[in-house]
Amino acid sequence: MAQQDELIVDSNGFSQVKEKLSEWGLWGNGTTSAEEDERLRLTLIKDLTDLPAYAERAKYGYRNEIEMLEKRTDRLFGDIDVLLYDLRVRFAAEAGRIPVAGKNRDTFIGYPQHKGYADPIPLEEEPSFTPGVQTSDSIRVGVVDTPFFRLPQFTEEIVTAGEGPSPDANGHYDPLAGHSTFVVAKIHEEAPDAHIVVKAGLDTGTGRNSVWETARKIAEFADTPIDVLNLSFGTRTDDAQPPLALRRAIDKVRAAHPDVIVVAAAGNRGHLPSPPLAIWPAAMTDVEAVSTEASFAVVDRPWVEMIADGTDVDGFYLDGPVRLSRGITAFTGQATWSGTSFAAASVSGAVADQLRKYRKEPHKAVLAVLRGPIATAHRPT
Repeated sequence: MAQQDELIVDSNGFSQVKEKLSEWGLWGNGTTSAEEDERLRLTLIKDLTDLPAYAERAKYGYRNEIEMLEKRTDRLFGDIDVLLYDLRVRFAAEAGRIPVAGKNRDTFIGYPQHKGYADPIPLEEEPSFTPGVQTSDSIRVGVVDTPFFRLPQFTEEIVTAGEGPSPDANGHYDPLAGHSTFVVAKIHEEAPDAHIVVKAGLDTGTGRNSVWETARKIAEFADTPIDVLNLSFGTRTDDAQPPLALRRAIDKVRAAHPDVIVVAAAGNRGHLPSPPLAIWPAAMTDVEAVSTEASFAVVDRPWVEMIADGTDVDGFYLDGPVRLSRGITAFTGQATWSGTSFAAASVSGAVADQLRKYRKEPHKAVLAVLRGPIATAHRPT
């Protein structure tokens, strides 16, 4: 997961930012090297030293400006926010340009946070399964999620994935260890002839990761042919702006595959007293944001485009004992679960199925899904 002292900087401006951080005594003493991703053209700066002391001094120097911004945005500036503000002010004054930079954040699965929806429920009857026909011309769906738990039904011909999740020392799995499998199952249900490629960009136990690591997994799809990209996770930001690394990763995938349809979950934070204004990447203009009609779902936001079934849906899950909130529960490969993650996955599958007809006109595939039984267009209240 992301730490509170990590910066992501455009690699073109890294040397200038490094020089400024060194001048301020925050970084550059040789203890930690920067981590550059050449595909994203971004650099991660970790382990800033004496950040709280620096931030206290800098915030006092900008106390009026930052106080105004905190009131306007209804949020308190953390140490890294103060650093970013200082960098932007100094570079604007000294160089006439502002470096492209942002803080590393957490991405997370939209796991409903109240009982009744949070835990998957064992399902005795196995969901229907159609093997499908894989060809060299099959529609390809990319998925960034938790490590994929491979059930016998999902052969390597159907799903390409890396190493799966591992149980703890007692042989028990965390609930989210089956999230990727459930997502893949919902995609396959709608598009049995599609080939699905899973990249593990989220942690098995927590369903979280840093934006940096998740974005790098997304960007890997720039080198993998895909027609649809399913992102059943999201993150909120204090300033309601998309995280730099996520934005850059999706731009890289689009540059490589201009016709790709990106589908993302709208999030399960609708039950909060003040639901987030935006969940990223779902709120990005070029992403199809999918929600579901449920109290836990983020629904009434102008960036939500589709509504699909995501409440008490059946699907394939992991096979083994799972540590749920109510205790250790045995699963045999199937479950009932709820979340916008699964609504998004169903839409991704439906779009993939329509792309067999509209491959050269992918926007028509999305419109066809909205005319069908899987999803409806959303109009916020």
